[in-house]
Amino acid sequence: MAEMETLFDRFARVSVFAFVVSVGMSSTAYAAEGADDYIEEVVVVAEVIDELGLTGPSDAGSRLGLSLLQTPATVEVIDGNTMRARGYKQVSDAVQSLPGVVSGESPAAPSTFSMRGFTRSQITILRDGLWLGPANMVMRPQNIFNLDRIEVLRGPNSVLHGQGAVAGTINTVNKSVEIGEPQRVDVLASAGRYDTYQLGVGAGGALNDSVWYRADISQRASDGYVDRMDPKSLNATASLLWNVSDALSVKLSADYLDDDLADYWGTPLVPTSTARRPMNDIISTRTGETLDESMRFRNYNVSDSRAESDQLLVRADVEWSPRENLSFKNTLYQFDADREWLNAEGYVYCTQIVDVCTQTGEIQRYYGYFFVFHDQDLIGNRFTGQYDFQIGDMDNKLLAGFEVTNLDFERSRGFRRAEPLSPGDSVDPFAPVPGRYGPEELRGISPTDIETRAVFIEDMLQISSRFSLVAALRYDEMELDRENFNASGVREASGFDRDFDWISWRFGAVYNLSEQLVAYAQYSDAKDPVNANIFLVNAGEDFDLTDAEQWEVGIKAILLQGKAEATIAYFDVERDDVLERIGVDSAANVGGRESHGIEVSGTLAATEQLQLGANAAYTDAEFSRSANFVNFAGNTPPNVPELTANLWASYDIPNRPFEVGASVRYVDDRYGDNANNITLKSYFLADVFAAWTHNKIRVSARVNNVTNEDYVSWSDVFYLGQTDPGFLYANQVLIGSPRTYELSIEASL
Repeated sequence: MAEMETLFDRFARVSVFAFVVSVGMSSTAYAAEGADDYIEEVVVVAEVIDELGLTGPSDAGSRLGLSLLQTPATVEVIDGNTMRARGYKQVSDAVQSLPGVVSGESPAAPSTFSMRGFTRSQITILRDGLWLGPANMVMRPQNIFNLDRIEVLRGPNSVLHGQGAVAGTINTVNKSVEIGEPQRVDVLASAGRYDTYQLGVGAGGALNDSVWYRADISQRASDGYVDRMDPKSLNATASLLWNVSDALSVKLSADYLDDDLADYWGTPLVPTSTARRPMNDIISTRTGETLDESMRFRNYNVSDSRAESDQLLVRADVEWSPRENLSFKNTLYQFDADREWLNAEGYVYCTQIVDVCTQTGEIQRYYGYFFVFHDQDLIGNRFTGQYDFQIGDMDNKLLAGFEVTNLDFERSRGFRRAEPLSPGDSVDPFAPVPGRYGPEELRGISPTDIETRAVFIEDMLQISSRFSLVAALRYDEMELDRENFNASGVREASGFDRDFDWISWRFGAVYNLSEQLVAYAQYSDAKDPVNANIFLVNAGEDFDLTDAEQWEVGIKAILLQGKAEATIAYFDVERDDVLERIGVDSAANVGGRESHGIEVSGTLAATEQLQLGANAAYTDAEFSRSANFVNFAGNTPPNVPELTANLWASYDIPNRPFEVGASVRYVDDRYGDNANNITLKSYFLADVFAAWTHNKIRVSARVNNVTNEDYVSWSDVFYLGQTDPGFLYANQVLIGSPRTYELSIEASL
């Protein structure tokens, strides 16, 4: 009861500004028009179940402006209003609602994903269409309030977006100014369990007849469901558009993010025989270990831990359309980021007295003290031109362009090794004393300079009213210069420099079975640096480019006079020479990967009041043999479930401004390690909500994980099973959030 009183008190404080402004603007109209008109005036400011948007375009799927129906690939778009109505707080919440996607919030690599049998940096993350670096090095948990939408393109797509796009591309698109944008103010306030809150304010409109603006700022924070998690994030985005003439426009944009990740690196595994309350229903191992529910909410990190970043992306976009069928666009951008991790991030339960384990039954952290700092500076420019013309009686869209980037990346890292073992390095599993990190012992500094140049072309030829061909071709060059210096500043022999060049291409066809029913097929070929994580590669791991190929066929449909939309796709992906992190500071080739599967999505307006949405995916993935490493051949890659499914339902109560609904998510068994010795058990998550909407105000209450399901959300393979007696580093997994609840208010004025 006391916790609920705290929740309502916090909600009242953080939302009072939104409620007062909103009600003040609407109460006069309500009093004048009466209760009957009040009901009729309901305007939904957010939809829990959104259409698949098949008639709309996606920059992630094509730069030609093609609709999703016209694009021969699986492309999904999650609208910002839908994300906020569902209560999503960050990108990972939204993306894992798509078929076959699992997300991990490991602080070692926040907001990384598993998709089509591949994980981490094999999935490219774009920020407003721009590549800023390998996903597991640069991705951060962006705030949903600042986003207009998220676009997800499946399969190898380095032909569109450069290196790393093997399993898919996730493009997060900020709210941005538009020509003719009306004056508008958006506000959001929410409060929930674990002292979680979110505030957001945004505004847009015209400064004069030719200049428009948009600015949004949001903050979210929480104590977290594990001791001392304390995540928080501040995101500010702004854009200014000058319409110089009907043919020329200039847009300036800025995106600033300051965040602290949740300082929870996982819960250690313990022998099943010693667990007070074994959690065998969420994990099983071949080594007789499990999780102990008595340790469920304990944090084994130090008190002065850090996992934070500060970053700024600025860009200038110039668009010129001298003719209706001819346009040019140039984007100049710069990205600066500073990131810091300093943690006791590895924990092992001592089962015997060996090496740093001086007593059994304790959690030893000695080898887990590690820090890494990033200093990143990226500048780039992309130029494109599009020409729409006819070849005989056939319409043709042609886009060509080039892109150049210069990346300066310095990575400093260190392990606490010179300090002798002390009593504070081990903690009681059930009452851990945090302690402090101690001296920051520098291991080395690795400056990496990467220059890339690319030219690309994309074309769509409308053969007939029913049949079209879409093709793309890209040529990339990369100059990589990697240096390693020890703690004394002496250059080490492990550095190297190398030039890469490769060609990527995609060819697809779309056939209209009817006006709103299309079938498509495509083949994608891609080459890129091994796992795209070149910031971990040293001279001994200086591998050639890898190959990735995909076949995909599918059907997209708008049915029942627009009341239903559906997609189904079959895919087959093969990739050779996959690099995996196998040490604190190293990576190794673990063979290739291959996967195939089916993905299905659909939405249905069953009645005027009842809306339904569902998706499901089947994925069969395994490691394949490599000339360099064959130990994992035939195994399933970690964090890849065979089956996933999502279901939503919402119901508008007739003649009342109320909506109720629920969602269910299912994730199948997954392996937690490359050797397939540890199984993360399947789980169901159920959420419910109720919302009241009047004019442009929406007040909602929701409960997530209603059944309080225990589950393992993600496994970072290097933090699991690292129990060699000579280097007891880590043996832990991340346990997902228990039941949470939230009250929120959203208004658009």
